[in-house]
This record gives sequence, structure tokens and C-alpha cells, in this order.
Amino acid sequence: MSPDPTPENLRAYLESHEVELIACPSDAPGHPHVTIPTPDGWIRVPDEVFPHAYAVLVAPEYTEDEWTPNAVLLHGRLSRWRPTDELLHAAASECRSLPEWTELQSDTGNVGGHRSVLTRGTYHVGGVWFDATTRFLVVDAEYDRYLTQLTVTTRAEPDATLAADASTIHHGLMAVVDTHPMVGR
Repeated sequence: MSPDPTPENLRAYLESHEVELIACPSDAPGHPHVTIPTPDGWIRVPDEVFPHAYAVLVAPEYTEDEWTPNAVLLHGRLSRWRPTDELLHAAASECRSLPEWTELQSDTGNVGGHRSVLTRGTYHVGGVWFDATTRFLVVDAEYDRYLTQLTVTTRAEPDATLAADASTIHHGLMAVVDTHPMVGR
């Protein structure tokens, strides 16, 4: 069966199926926990700064014109079950609405046994080009389904070390189905 036609974005898809995405706090038990590595020079932003994010990392050494490269990890439980293929199909469209989006890579490989979709590309805002890589994971745990999103954004054509750090964060993404918080450790 082919997925529903892709809506404009993931939010529209979830709303059209009356599905709420309920944020999971990183320190709360009872849901799969997500881990990402913290490369040297990157720091974790205190949870209260972005209360709906599971974790946010920044690389202050690379701040330029008051903008800092960042990694944003979102993780939530779906209030209603939706098919994995449909979720990932809608999620893949998420980045494509960014201004002057040019897609460089798309991948549907599994991560740690969880189905996923990755989209990487560049976009243009305020005279600056950015490189964004976003991966969505669908994680099943007992009777619940979770959706995890990791987006790492740098300026386009980043320094080699920064590009390697962004890759390390993405390749280190793991969803652990237990009750022990492990983000950024």
C-alpha cells in the first residue's frame, strides 16, 4: 500500500490524522531514551532554555554574526498510532519547505534497528547559506510509538572539523528502549 500523498509538512500530516506529538523530557523514565554524542567544543544548552527539546547542543567556537551551529534533538510519543511508512514519508518533506532548499542527500537506512529517513541540504536565509541534516526515527516500545527528530545545522561549506562533528552527532544517534536517561553522556 502506498502512503497518503505527502502533506506540506509533518505537522499538517499529524493534524490531518488528529495525532498529537507529546514531548518526552530527557530525564523522565518510562519512554525510550535517545542518545547523541557531544563532540569536543560542543556544549549542551540547559533544558530550561528549550523546554520542548529533548536536547540542544551548540558549538560556540564557530559562532559568527550572532549565529551558532547547533544540533536539536526532539523526541515525543504519538497520541495515536500511524503507519511507519506514512510518518517517514511526511517527515522527509519537512526540510523541503526551507527557503531556496537544495537537497544534497536522502537516505532511508535503519538506525539501531529503527526505521528512519534522513534529508540533507542547503538553504538560504538573510544572505547566509546553511547546511541542515535532519533524521527522523520511528521507535516502537511496548504499545507506544515515538517519533525522534535530530537536526544538525551549520553554515554551508563548514570548517572540516565542524563538518566532522556534525557527522559524528548524526552517526552517534541511538534510541535506547529502557528507562535510564543517557543523552549527551
